[in-house]
Amino acid sequence: MEIQTQIILSVTLYKTLSLLIGLAFSYMGFRIFMAGIWGDAGNLETKFENTKLVVKNAAPGTFFALFGALIVSFTIFKGMAYDSIQFEPKKNDNSSTLSKLEFPKAQKELPDELPF
Repeated sequence: MEIQTQIILSVTLYKTLSLLIGLAFSYMGFRIFMAGIWGDAGNLETKFENTKLVVKNAAPGTFFALFGALIVSFTIFKGMAYDSIQFEPKKNDNSSTLSKLEFPKAQKELPDELPF
C-alpha cells in the first residue's frame, strides 16, 4: 500500500472516530438529561474574543452534551486536510522508501565518562 493511501486512510479513520466519540458524548448527555438526574454539577464561564458563554447550576448531562458538541464542531470545522509527503530517491536509486531515508548526524558526541 502506498504511503499516500495510508495517510488518507489514517486521516479518515481519525476523523470518523472523532465524530463518533463526540456523538457518543452528546448522546450520553442527552440520556442523563432525560433520565431526570438533576443536581448542581457546577458553573462554566468562558470567553473567546467577543463571545461569552455562561452556564450556571447546570445538570450533569448539559456538560456531556456541550463537550460532545464541541468535539463534533471542532472535527467538522477542521475538515479532511492532510499534508502530502514526497520522498525523493537517491541519485543512483529509482525507489523511494522509508527505509532509505537519511537522517543528519548529531553535532556533538556523547562523553566517554559519566560527569559524576
